[in-house]
Amino acid sequence: LLGSIGFQMSIFYLVNWPDEDIKRETWKVISACISIFVAVLLFQGFNQVVEEYIIEGGGEMWEVFVDVSQLLFWLSCMQVTLAITSGAVNELWGGTPPSMEKIEVNVKSLAVLLAHVTGFSSINAFGSVQQTFFSDDPVLAFMIVPAGFFSLFALYHGFDILRDYVSEADDGEVDEYEAKWDEETEEAENDVAGLSLAFLTVQAFRFSISGVLPNVEGIESPETAGTHGPVQWLCLWVCGIACGILGILCIQYKKFIPHPSARVERMTKIVRNYFMFASSWSFFYTAKWAFTHTKLGEQESMLHVVLALVVTAVVFVNIFVIDYILDNDLFGQSEEEEDEAESALDEVILALSVLVGFSWEQSFDTAVSVLASSLSGEVPQAFVKLAMSLVLVAIVFPAWRFYILPKELELTSEMSDQGQKLKRLKTHAQGHYHLMVNPETEDHHLDKAHLKMKQERLQYMGLHNSPEPKGLIHVQVTAKGVQIQDRSAVQEPKKQKTKHLQKAATVNLLD
Repeated sequence: LLGSIGFQMSIFYLVNWPDEDIKRETWKVISACISIFVAVLLFQGFNQVVEEYIIEGGGEMWEVFVDVSQLLFWLSCMQVTLAITSGAVNELWGGTPPSMEKIEVNVKSLAVLLAHVTGFSSINAFGSVQQTFFSDDPVLAFMIVPAGFFSLFALYHGFDILRDYVSEADDGEVDEYEAKWDEETEEAENDVAGLSLAFLTVQAFRFSISGVLPNVEGIESPETAGTHGPVQWLCLWVCGIACGILGILCIQYKKFIPHPSARVERMTKIVRNYFMFASSWSFFYTAKWAFTHTKLGEQESMLHVVLALVVTAVVFVNIFVIDYILDNDLFGQSEEEEDEAESALDEVILALSVLVGFSWEQSFDTAVSVLASSLSGEVPQAFVKLAMSLVLVAIVFPAWRFYILPKELELTSEMSDQGQKLKRLKTHAQGHYHLMVNPETEDHHLDKAHLKMKQERLQYMGLHNSPEPKGLIHVQVTAKGVQIQDRSAVQEPKKQKTKHLQKAATVNLLD
């Protein structure tokens, strides 16, 4: 309870931090954490029903077949859902696509959620293959990684051909809605590959270090879970460091491949995701081994709560590390290098956030298992878990979709030049409101503030260069008299670096 309260209060501090980068990255962590939490709940709920009522009683090959079928089902659902929500297929049945602003949030929310659900389905499918065919030897266990990579890449290529065919089926051209569908789907597919293949790699790491291959969900038996000593923790931690270094090197891949093809660039993004997720999974299970070795290992519910709090604290500290990297341009000062570093560090944030969401979901799953066991005599345990998961998703997902994700997208958009102009306009409007409600504000100050705000609006809307009738002059009428205003004074500000502002911009409407 104390840890949960501390966790919530820490979030309030971080989302109101004066550094704009800290604020933005915190919202990204919160958003990714909740999406992972919801995704794991959904997949675990449905998968347990599948295991108990479809897989149970069948052989190993039947289990592999069903698990792979689940992966294909979720991949197909992701393609179709994003095609509909992006407006890419509206013309096929004569519909009118909605505004791109509305599409942006709808597509992003479903792309992120379905990417994570499909990612855990991929872990389940290839994990079954690993347990069935590659569990005899630690070296053999690693073979599932290239096998999974080429299998997913082949599936992605097939879906890519299908998307191109559908996009050009109506008028032979790819419009902005169809391009949005392709962009968001490819990004989601990259996350699926990175998340699942990294987990399978860490499974093989743990097998090599301890001699025990955990089950598909990464859980070990109680007899072996608490037997891992400091040497094994250190080995797994070193594996995480190595994967992290390789992931950082992938950020600089354009130095080695100056003009990569679209396919090579996509493969590089998947590999970069893979190393970042592998590093995060390694650190997570290092911490779990260490805590399980203590007395916490005897109390499963307490173990998961403590682990979730520790992982969350580490992720929050890493937000400041990433902010330092961005503020000091450690990956280069050119605009292209900054954009590449920003994109890569976003993947670091995503990889770390996955662990936060996953660790909290495990805490929830432990509590649900206890409750489901108490009701097992009246209702099947699998359906109790599924019902509770759906109820929680029905509460959490709308809050994430309508409040958290739009805030994340808003803060991210402020990194662009146009976003900075909009933010400045909002700041002026807020300052004007405070002057308006302040009873001590004099009328001529309000007039001056209103004019200044209108000038900022002209700059944001791009209206300051509009032609005017010859001889037109602008005057300012206040309580102190009439003053002629020079229109030429309203000029486009010089282009400045808009990224990584360490403090929120302040404006004075009375200057």
